[in-house]
Amino acid sequence: MKKRVISAILIVLVFIPFLLIGELPFAIFMSVLAALGIYELIKVREKFIIKTNITVMDDGYYIFEIIPKKENYAMRLFLDNNKKPLEYYFDITKNNGLYENTNIPCYDDLYLDITYLDGKINILDEDELIEAYNNKDITKEDLNLVYKTKEKLLKEIKSNANKLMNIDYTKYISNF
Repeated sequence: MKKRVISAILIVLVFIPFLLIGELPFAIFMSVLAALGIYELIKVREKFIIKTNITVMDDGYYIFEIIPKKENYAMRLFLDNNKKPLEYYFDITKNNGLYENTNIPCYDDLYLDITYLDGKINILDEDELIEAYNNKDITKEDLNLVYKTKEKLLKEIKSNANKLMNIDYTKYISNF
């Protein structure tokens, strides 16, 4: 079976008619993104099961990866084979954008991650963040940016106000 990977460029090409029609939520969605990747997992070697005993990667599952251009995070959304959200995974980042020569989406990962699963929020890799700061791999400004972004995300997640979490991604994969 062939693997279907739709890059941000293909997404824009496929959904240009929506932009021309002027579907406001979609236009806003696309305008804030540097990249959107949709991956349908046709055949995986092995299921990926996280600590809470939930499978987030298996045959027929989907992964959305969104890198907002003007934010300091990237988000991955894992959907099961029934297109039901399983987990939201946030990487706190610096410098979201595109590689200059290739226009491939990229970001600088600043170690700290946030997950939202079954109504529970988890903070991951704070020990790696502190170690990176102590080793001078990141600056004090980077550390402050991480904690500011963390607080913003936590507030948005708790109040159901995160713009990326509130998009109905299933309508974009309904034709798969």
